[in-house]
Amino acid sequence: MIRLSVRNMAIKQKLIAVVMLTCMLALTVVGSAFVFWEWQGLRSNLVVKLLTEAQITADNCKAALTFEDAGDAEKTLKALKADSSIVFGCAYKKNGDIFVSYARTEAEKKQLTIPVKNPGHNFSANLLTVFEPIVLDNEVIGTVCLRSDLSPMYAALKRNAANTVAVLLLAALTAFVISSRLQRFISGPILGLAKVARDVSEKKDYSARAFKNSNDEVGLLIDSFNEMLEQIQQRDSELVKAKGALELRVQERTSELTTANKQLTSEIGEREKAEHKQAELVKELEGVNQELKDFAYIASHDLKAPLRAIKTLADWISTDYADKIDQDGQEQLKLLRQRVDRMHNLIDGILQYSRVGRVKEKLSEVELNKLLPEIIDMLAPPANIKITVETEMPTVKCEETRITQVFQNLLSNAIKYMDKPDGLIKVSCAEEGEFWKFGIADNGPGIEKKHWERIFKIFQTLAPRDEFESTGIGLTVVKKIVELYNGKIWLESEVGKGTTFLFTFPKAGAPEPSPEEVTAAVGANEDSSDNHEIEV
Repeated sequence: MIRLSVRNMAIKQKLIAVVMLTCMLALTVVGSAFVFWEWQGLRSNLVVKLLTEAQITADNCKAALTFEDAGDAEKTLKALKADSSIVFGCAYKKNGDIFVSYARTEAEKKQLTIPVKNPGHNFSANLLTVFEPIVLDNEVIGTVCLRSDLSPMYAALKRNAANTVAVLLLAALTAFVISSRLQRFISGPILGLAKVARDVSEKKDYSARAFKNSNDEVGLLIDSFNEMLEQIQQRDSELVKAKGALELRVQERTSELTTANKQLTSEIGEREKAEHKQAELVKELEGVNQELKDFAYIASHDLKAPLRAIKTLADWISTDYADKIDQDGQEQLKLLRQRVDRMHNLIDGILQYSRVGRVKEKLSEVELNKLLPEIIDMLAPPANIKITVETEMPTVKCEETRITQVFQNLLSNAIKYMDKPDGLIKVSCAEEGEFWKFGIADNGPGIEKKHWERIFKIFQTLAPRDEFESTGIGLTVVKKIVELYNGKIWLESEVGKGTTFLFTFPKAGAPEPSPEEVTAAVGANEDSSDNHEIEV
C-alpha cells in the first residue's frame, strides 16, 4: 500500500520526499553518533571522577588504617556527602574485613555493601562501583570502595539528546523549505512536457511542440519528444494517404476472397470424403492387427504342441529303448531334446517380446527392496556367485511383471556367463534428475565394444548356442520395456574384468491404464496361456 501511494505521488512531491528522506537519514546517523559519543564521554568522565575521589579517600585513610583509628576514617568517608551522587563508600582492611563504611541512607548501607574485589571499576544495576587499593610504603594495607548513582549521567544524556533532536527538527524544517523551492527546477520542465503530451493525446494535434529551457537530461528528453511528435505527424499524413489506397485494395481483395471461398467450400467437401475414407482404412487396419494378434497366439499353440510331443517321444525312446540304443544314439536324442527346448524358449521369447507395450497390467507401487530378494531367490545362483544390493532401492510405479522381467533377464545373463570361480554381481541405484538410474555390475568375461549395440537386437547372442542355451531375446525385451517407460539402457564393459548394464526408469512411472486396456490385458493373458495337453 505504501509503495502504491508513493508511485501515485506528483513528481515534485517525490523530489521533496527524496531530499527529505536523504537529509533525515543523514541527520539521524549524525545525531545517533553524537549521542553515542556523548554517552561514552559521560561514562568515561564519571569513571575518572569516581576513581579520583577513591584515590583521595585512600590517601586520607592511610594513617587511620595504620593505627586502626576508625573515628578518623569515618570523618574521611563522611566527607563524601559533598557529592550527592555517591551512595556508598567503604574502607576494607588487608584481610577483606570492613573497617569503616558510609552510605547516603541507612537502608542503602545494608543493601549496597559488597565484598572487596580487585582494583578497577564496573557498571551494574544503575550503579558505578570502583575499588582503589590503600598503599603504604609499596604495601597494600587495605582497599577503598565507592559506589555512585548514574542518575546525574542519565540526566545529562537526556538533555543532550533533547538538544540533538531539536537541532535535527530544525535542520529538517530548513531542508523542507529549501527542497520545496528548488524542486521546481526539475519538476517544472517535466510537468510542462506532460501538459504538451496530454494536449496532443486529447486534441490529436501533432503539430504542438514542448518548450526547451535547459541542455541537461530533461532538455534531451524534450528534444526526443519533439522529434517523436514530428515523426508521428509525418506518419499520420502518410496514413491518411494510405487509407484511401487501402480501401481500394480491400474492395479488390473482397472480390478475390469471395471466389476463393467458393473454392475452399469445394475443397472442404473433398477433404471430408478423404477423412471418411481414412477412418475406414484405420478401422480395417485395426481388424488386420487383431487378426495378426490372434494368429500369433494360435501359431504359438500349434507350434508348442508338436514340440512337446517330440520331446515326450524322445524321452520315451530314450527310456524304453535305453538298452537297444548305443551311446551315440543317446547323445543324438539328448541333442534333439535340447533343440526342442530351444525352439520352445524361442517361441516363448517371441510372444513375450510381442506382448511388451501391447498387453497392459494394472499399475502398482512396486517396492524393489522386497522384489529384488524374491527375484534372486527365484534365480537360485550357484554357491560361487554372490549377488549383493549395494544401495537402498526405491518404490516405483509400474507394471510389476515388466520390472521383474528387466531385473530377471539382466541378473540371469550375469549368472549364465560368469567365468570367474568367485563371481560377484552388484545391484545399485542412484538419482538422476527425474529418473532413477539402476546398475547391474558383474566381474564376468566382459564384452568387446564392437558388440555393445548388437546384443540388444533380437536373436543376437555372443556365445555359441550349444555352449550357452540362449534365445537372444532377453536383452531385446529389456530394452523394449525400458524404452516403453521413456527410459534408456546402455552398458559399460572391459574385457576380462566385467560388465555393467545401466538403465534409467522414471520416478513418476507410467500413466494409469484405462479400464478398457486392463480388460484387454486380462483377455490377452488368458488367450496366451499354454495348452499342456501332449499330442503324440
